[in-house]
Amino acid sequence: MKVLTTREIRKDTKTYFELAEKERIAVKRGKKYVTLIVSNKPDTLFVSEDRIKEFMAIPMQYRCNPFDYISSGDLFYADQRNIEHINNAIEQAGNGQTKKLSKEEQTQLFGL
Repeated sequence: MKVLTTREIRKDTKTYFELAEKERIAVKRGKKYVTLIVSNKPDTLFVSEDRIKEFMAIPMQYRCNPFDYISSGDLFYADQRNIEHINNAIEQAGNGQTKKLSKEEQTQLFGL
């Protein structure tokens, strides 16, 4: 992996774009990095190893595709138990099984 500064990429952009087809290129901007990714499909999503590890930490029987529930693909929605909890809460709210907290109850519960 090659790490460049913004000055380097600005000076010789074409060279580094060509190099990105052969190896990983990251451009340092302050404390953050911009990674150059070469693709034939600009709408392709790329995920980090950390995200894959988080997904694999969910037990197999509870895993589901988070993109079926939310466009961001948030891993909260990759766990079927969370989806069931949300659906139960929606159902309870629809059946009037919920209670609206008064200001005093909110303060007591949340410490606001």
